[in-house]
Amino acid sequence: MLGCDTMAEESKNRPAVDTVEINFESMQRDDKVKKAAKKGLLGRFSSRFDDALQNSRGADAFQKRPLPETTPMKAPSEDIAIRRPRSTNPMKMIIPEGVIIEGSVTGGAETEIAGRIEGDITVDGRLLLNATALVSGNVRAKSCRVEGLVEGRMECAEEVELGKTGRLNADVMAGKRVSVAGQVYGNVTTPGLVQLASTSKIAGDVRARSVMMEEGAMLNGKCSMRPPAQRPKKPGR
Repeated sequence: MLGCDTMAEESKNRPAVDTVEINFESMQRDDKVKKAAKKGLLGRFSSRFDDALQNSRGADAFQKRPLPETTPMKAPSEDIAIRRPRSTNPMKMIIPEGVIIEGSVTGGAETEIAGRIEGDITVDGRLLLNATALVSGNVRAKSCRVEGLVEGRMECAEEVELGKTGRLNADVMAGKRVSVAGQVYGNVTTPGLVQLASTSKIAGDVRARSVMMEEGAMLNGKCSMRPPAQRPKKPGR
């Protein structure tokens, strides 16, 4: 009986021992799985942390890297100002044919008129009156060439040139020379020279230092020529 009881007790205890051993092995296996899982998570976290650290270092290095020096760009206006030559010639004023101006006209260094001016004209430089030009006022200029019609008085600091189609219906004065190939109905005065072409016609008096007349020129008036004024001599010379 003792042997049977002993065997029975051993048989009863064996499953318990086996169960304990199986549970222990499963527990060891679970611990290994958990450790492996922890190690895997830690490894992935550490690898991600290292990547982020490397990326941040690279960004810092890129930000700290000095930029290459660049030459400043010039404004387009500066380039244009450098390339564009500055014109020193004054602007020329042109009044074309068919234009009518009621009032005075003031020009710059050179003025060309082919229209109609109902007023005075003042030009600092040369004035050109084309064949279609009509001026009903007085004219003042440095020099003038007339191919049209002028109803007013003309005064020029240097010279007056009257073309074949030109006509002056008033007095004319010039500082150096008067050249006439057209018609003048007024007096001609200059301290210099008066030239009368073969087609010229003057109905008025002429006062000049010298007069040159071509054959065929007509002068209906008085002609007075005076030699240039001589300086008085100082006493004792």
